Parts: sequence; structure tokens; C-alpha cells
Amino acid sequence: MGQIRQLFTVVGALTLLVGIAWVAHGTGMLRLPGTDFMPNESVWTINGTLVAVFGLIVFIGARWFLRREHHSAN
Repeated sequence: MGQIRQLFTVVGALTLLVGIAWVAHGTGMLRLPGTDFMPNESVWTINGTLVAVFGLIVFIGARWFLRREHHSAN
């Protein structure tokens, strides 16, 4: 159970970071060279918000719910 918890924690954190990067890029706060299709596009802000929320849910679920199941099994 510990390995699954770690896997979901890492996946959730990375998904959250990608979502935040998309929001920053979509709002124009972050500009990377060679990526002219994303800046100031509201679709990336919306998609990034959804991805960040999903990543946060996975991260919290891994840290909180899987920990509770592990303790109740003993």
C-alpha cells in the first residue's frame, strides 16, 4: 500500500504542477521561448485549472485516504 501511496502522491504533485504551469502560461504570466500558441489563451487557463484541481484531488487522496486505509487495516 505504501508504494501505491507514493506513486499517487508523485503523480498528483506532477499533475498539479503541470496545471499551474498551463494556467500561468494561459494568463501570460509565464512565457517560454518557442511556445507562441499558448500565451493569453483562455482555453489553456481553463484546462490548466481543471488539471490542477484533478492533481490536487489525487495528491490529497493519496496522502489522506490511503493513509487512513493503511491505519485501519492494522
